[in-house]
Amino acid sequence: MSHLTENLPFSDPDDDEVFPALVKTPASTSELRDLVRLHGERYQPILAILRDQPWKELVTSRDLMDALSAQGLDLSERTLRLYLAEMADVGLIERHGRRGYRLTEAGIEVTRELTISRRLGSILYRMEETTCQLSFDLASGRGLVSINAYVIPCEFLLQLCDELEAVFKAGLAVGSRVLFAAPGEDILGREVPEGCIGLGTMCSLTLAGMLMRRGAPTHPIFGGLLHVENGKPQHFLEMIRYDATTLSPNEVFIRANFTSVSQAATSGTGAITASFREVPMSALPALRSIEQECRDAGFPGIMLVGRPGQPVMNVPVHEGRVGLVLSTGLNPLASLWEHDRLKNASNQAHAAKTLRGLAASRLDFSRPMVGPAPYELFIPYQDFRRRAISLLEAIAST
Repeated sequence: MSHLTENLPFSDPDDDEVFPALVKTPASTSELRDLVRLHGERYQPILAILRDQPWKELVTSRDLMDALSAQGLDLSERTLRLYLAEMADVGLIERHGRRGYRLTEAGIEVTRELTISRRLGSILYRMEETTCQLSFDLASGRGLVSINAYVIPCEFLLQLCDELEAVFKAGLAVGSRVLFAAPGEDILGREVPEGCIGLGTMCSLTLAGMLMRRGAPTHPIFGGLLHVENGKPQHFLEMIRYDATTLSPNEVFIRANFTSVSQAATSGTGAITASFREVPMSALPALRSIEQECRDAGFPGIMLVGRPGQPVMNVPVHEGRVGLVLSTGLNPLASLWEHDRLKNASNQAHAAKTLRGLAASRLDFSRPMVGPAPYELFIPYQDFRRRAISLLEAIAST
């Protein structure tokens, strides 16, 4: 029967032996642009899905089918296989057998350019999709939470311990637990490479999910740079609306070196990342109840609740709504980023060298990934140092 299988090229698109790649000269970048414009209706949704799942090194055809169906695009498996084969043939994507697909370097460039209008506000859509997947219950300590996941070189581990402990102790993160993944373990579908650890911190979507299930749905308005004094929010310094950007606003603030989370954690005064949301006025009692439950459980994250229709720290709120300020799970890594930036800057004699040093930092590749994870896998942040030291000792002994 094997010779019959070989004559059925569409039996399994994820099997290179059944469906070998066609060997042709890849198209140039300009040719790829023209091709995607010509076949935009077919190719762009697939390219956008591949680009929007950065935490997965490879995306299977089943993942693609599910994502396309969620967008209301009804493609048969055979049609998807044809599209994927065409895209692999011209050099937009790479096929890796049953493990899945990923964009080529040329594909990344073309996709970033041609899907810009599709991606405007896409972070808002992804936030809402993730929120709907969460099931965390504070009372039982079980269920899915949303995490910001990072892959961080082990050389930063001891610094990370100091920064994590300071930020969590100051109540500038969400919750009081973190996810620790050793080399070879999995974090959000990605295997942690040797010489690195996987770190997961709960993001503000976890709080949004809790509120939604308790009858207090929130609408995300913007990510902001929040000035705090004595650990209390004072006013926003900068803001980027979620529906008017293609990037994570709070990640932009961190990488632009606008934050001073480490200073805020140690002295009580500095600039941290925060999320501004609105809640229906009728949901205010439920919001207050959850705020108190979080406070009693030692689960920080809700920084400020406004009054119906009243501005929150000079930010106007729509009529019939209540403003809500949440801290983000990016603050712990922002603190580490600041530490690494200052270290690099102090070791450089000239500004140009400093910029090159920052660009070459090994910490730079640790971009946050967002997705749901079981809360039961999390450990108290106080235990992170013990796990880190045990790992470093194990590495040193090999």
